[in-house]
Amino acid sequence: MRWLFHIARPEDLSWAEDGRYSAPSLATEGFVHCSFKDAVRASAELYFAPAERARLRVLAIDPRRLDSRVALAATPRGPMPHVHGAIPHDAVRVIDLDAVDAHPDVVTATRILLLAFTGMTLLDLIGPLDALSRIATMGFDEATTCEVASLALGDPPAVWSAWGADLVARRHRPPLEDFDVLVVPGGPNTRVLEHDEAVIAYLRTFPANRLTASVCTGALLLGAAGRLHGKRATTHHRSTGELARFGAIATDERVVDKGQLITAGGVTAGIELGLALVKRLVGDEAYRAIGRQMEVVGF
Repeated sequence: MRWLFHIARPEDLSWAEDGRYSAPSLATEGFVHCSFKDAVRASAELYFAPAERARLRVLAIDPRRLDSRVALAATPRGPMPHVHGAIPHDAVRVIDLDAVDAHPDVVTATRILLLAFTGMTLLDLIGPLDALSRIATMGFDEATTCEVASLALGDPPAVWSAWGADLVARRHRPPLEDFDVLVVPGGPNTRVLEHDEAVIAYLRTFPANRLTASVCTGALLLGAAGRLHGKRATTHHRSTGELARFGAIATDERVVDKGQLITAGGVTAGIELGLALVKRLVGDEAYRAIGRQMEVVGF
């Protein structure tokens, strides 16, 4: 996953009331022109006169925070990314053209939060956690972090306890805006938590343009938070019929990827979800290597 760069004149940098940037090309062509780092200079020279290049501004765009489709267009200068929608404010760093050379090319240091709660299914949490944690432990991006935190303030220190073992979360409800990816497991207690106004209000604080995922009946919590309306989604096969309550289009697929929303079926599907997130965040090589290391069938 690479940073995207959009060049603009200062007078064209306007933000709408909803906190999004719309380049003039969005209205005329249906997308925002972007470049990868190694083509930014060539793009500036192609589209802007020498006299105005010193005043240009560059939007460094974090693709993890884009809720619009990104398509690659073939050009004589190589593939150029086009963003087919307005760009959220929290996806952008505004820098000078001369600062592009020092800016990273590859997106790193993804912050992943997995929410735990009493009455969850343990493998719904551990499955994606195992796959995602290997991004760092297998050396694909050692700056990527995973944190398990408690969802319900009323939880005891042990958010899962059975068979002589306890799982303890050090933090309760950390600020969701601090994270790039949110993963919500399922389990029997989701039927209670979906009616807990404080829990649902907390989930709603995760920015809607960032990557949200669920395993099993964790989808019901995302549904209660308003994240499933009008979207295809999946959950445990015994709960698929409940998705309609949230305006979702139910399917029995193992993993459903709808851009910034990924839902997975029951229990073991959480491993597939974790690998799908690995592929999204760090690419095919890491996806294949981690799948093989975990001895997932088919790798």
